Amino acid sequence: MKFTNSPQDVVVTGAGVCCNMGDDSEEIKAHLRTGKPATFERWQPAIDYGARCHLSGRYHGDISNAALGVTKKQGRFMGTPSRYALRAARIAIAQANIDPRELAVVVGSGTGDVDTHRTVYDVLGKTSKATKIPPTVVPRLMASTVSANLVHVLCSTGPSFTATAACAGGTYNVLLAAQLIKSGHAKCAIAGGVETLDLHFYSGFDSMRAFNSGDNEDPSRASRPYAADRAGFILGEGSGILVLETRASAEARGAKILGAIRGCGMSSDGSGEMVAPSSDGAYRSMKQALENAGCSPDDIDYINTHGTSTPLGDVTEVRAIRKLFGDRKVTYSSTKGYTGHAVSGAGAIEAIFALWMLDEGWLAPSIHAAPVDPEIADYPPLMEPTDRQCHIALSNSLGFGGTNATLILSN
Repeated sequence: MKFTNSPQDVVVTGAGVCCNMGDDSEEIKAHLRTGKPATFERWQPAIDYGARCHLSGRYHGDISNAALGVTKKQGRFMGTPSRYALRAARIAIAQANIDPRELAVVVGSGTGDVDTHRTVYDVLGKTSKATKIPPTVVPRLMASTVSANLVHVLCSTGPSFTATAACAGGTYNVLLAAQLIKSGHAKCAIAGGVETLDLHFYSGFDSMRAFNSGDNEDPSRASRPYAADRAGFILGEGSGILVLETRASAEARGAKILGAIRGCGMSSDGSGEMVAPSSDGAYRSMKQALENAGCSPDDIDYINTHGTSTPLGDVTEVRAIRKLFGDRKVTYSSTKGYTGHAVSGAGAIEAIFALWMLDEGWLAPSIHAAPVDPEIADYPPLMEPTDRQCHIALSNSLGFGGTNATLILSN
């Protein structure tokens, strides 16, 4: 099908990413388009505290007050997640050339600023005096700290809040922002997610044995969704921020439209499992997204899968895709081989990647996937860089607690 463009379509006019590949959009695209692996590195705190896995996908951009254009007073309230999100937001807003004062802000992270929790614990442990706690603690600890800080710095007047939904959080923030615009509660919005490395989060995943701990000495192929020998994910950090507005608004401003958000799906697995994914939950989310967008499985040209490189999760999602698409083998790939898993940042980052592919006519391959898992040998992911003009893509995010979110995107 071909969507009929409507003035009320929710479109994307700006996109900013910061991740282990940097924050220059063209450089990140070059990695994705050519299948060039990104860099994973050994993280010293993980080594110091005896974690099984030592690897991470770190962002090394400058997030100082001066680099971000914030005052010392503003910076006092900003933890690292807020700084990463602001960096990506600055890129997206500049591309969209939009007045940030009109924006709604729907951005969040999975953990807030954990370093602030550690600060409070250390101060109380050393002094036993609550009066020694910095007065900026609450704005840094609250679950909505990222969206609150963005509103604070950008002086935005639209509604702001944060959805937290584990690994699906970034996608939930995007789809909820789109709903704000569709309902008329906001004219335009920035939306997305962010995650940063911190020892509490890292050690928790490590204790679950969710990470790949077998490639500490050779990280080049550590994140390998769909490979037969995949052994867990690598924690990445970064942020993805999208500028959303109506097509009428974008065209009136003469803004370049990167793509449109055509529909969304949401589900919970309902399986009673906290960390074991269910293919039925992913199936329901994708099916609902198609129905919401008014299209059929045959209309989907490409799927950017959640594909984290865990033994169970990767094949579970492919089972859901098989169930939904039947005999049709739709092209799919996971971009977490490049970024690692940025948790609440992942869904927004990957939606941006998919929009770039639709806009420019290429598809990013799943890197390091060979030899592929025998269960999907008859239905492997895309494994070579491919130039192909696609029009409609599906992007999945599947999180702990069985929470699932799907976006339907078009060029």
